[in-house]
Amino acid sequence: MAAAAYGFSRPGQPFTFDPLIEILSIDGAGEAIVNTLLLTLATTVLMLALLVPTIVFLNMKAPQLAKVAEVLSILPMVVPAVALVSGVSELYRATIPAFLTSMWSLVPLYVILVMPLCYRAIDAGVKSLDLQTMFAASSSLGASTWMTLIQVIIPNLRVGMLSAALLCVSGVFGEYAMASLLLHYTFPVYMVEVASSSPKGVAALSFIVTIITWLLLVGISSLANAKRK
Repeated sequence: MAAAAYGFSRPGQPFTFDPLIEILSIDGAGEAIVNTLLLTLATTVLMLALLVPTIVFLNMKAPQLAKVAEVLSILPMVVPAVALVSGVSELYRATIPAFLTSMWSLVPLYVILVMPLCYRAIDAGVKSLDLQTMFAASSSLGASTWMTLIQVIIPNLRVGMLSAALLCVSGVFGEYAMASLLLHYTFPVYMVEVASSSPKGVAALSFIVTIITWLLLVGISSLANAKRK
């Protein structure tokens, strides 16, 4: 509320949208927002494509390895962003140098960044399902493993997957260090650049992003409650 009171006001004007309009009118605002939305979408899709089949397989076929994978998934939380960017940059230079200058080079880094939290969100959903029974029943009706995963398991994982997707949105929209080090223009980089010239606009825009995130969280919570009923 303090951010809203500060961001949507000016001397003599207790409430105004001018700071928000001004910051969105600055050159590069649209580019930064579009870039971040595209990166968020790509990160979410790649994260779900990697984690959902992996976690389902580990919980069904290799529960002991699932515990190891859960521990390993924490590693990105203890590796500094500078070290991660440095290592991945060397890998890009040695294999696909042109990819380093592309905005999409951030996607693998963002997937690694959000993995600790997304892994647990999806894993909690998977553990709430009776996978053995679902796969056995689906197989008895002639469905393949992948068909069962897509048509049976994933619909029952929608709450966990939506939670993981929300974590992706929060992670990508809040990540500054990696994008800045790789010289890519994203929403956090843009916010830092204009903070000194338009502090009220930054506060207003930050409040809007917070409200959107909160509404998404409320929507996921409502969906989870509806599923329980």
